[in-house]
Amino acid sequence: MSQHDKTQVATPEIVELVKVLEKILRAQHEDYKKIANFIELKQEAIRNANMQEITGICQDEHVVAQHATQLEKQRLLLTGELTSKLQPNASEPLTVSQIAEVLKDPDRQRILELATQLKQTVKEVRQASSIVRKAADVLSAHMGGLLQTMQSVLSKAQVYSQKGRISVVTQSQYCLDLKS
Repeated sequence: MSQHDKTQVATPEIVELVKVLEKILRAQHEDYKKIANFIELKQEAIRNANMQEITGICQDEHVVAQHATQLEKQRLLLTGELTSKLQPNASEPLTVSQIAEVLKDPDRQRILELATQLKQTVKEVRQASSIVRKAADVLSAHMGGLLQTMQSVLSKAQVYSQKGRISVVTQSQYCLDLKS
């Protein structure tokens, strides 16, 4: 049986659900492109060790990531609903590609194209995110090393007492502002 033999008759309900699926896939793709842009901005902020900028970018990215998560939940519910309409006896929900395969052209082509684009963008975001995470870890370790060095230097500094003599017993505490 060829893939075209599996094509279902598209009821008005299925047509509407496919339109919603297409909107969700487009929105997810846009969200992941935004996340990819945030990753590029974070890379630059990490290069400049601009912690304030990194924090702001992460907050903005979090909002988009939350939206992408909500879209994913909607997509999963929708694929479940489409599965129940297309293959009522299926043991598990169909994938977007499997759903597309039972549609007629041009719907099939649009959904397959969107699914492919989304998969590729998600893959690129995961790879770039991994690189940024490693760079952030290196920056964090570097900053931690700087703090340890500063603590070591400052702990050996001697403090003058109120009488103008070096106080051996005085324990000093220091605070280092890394944001300015």
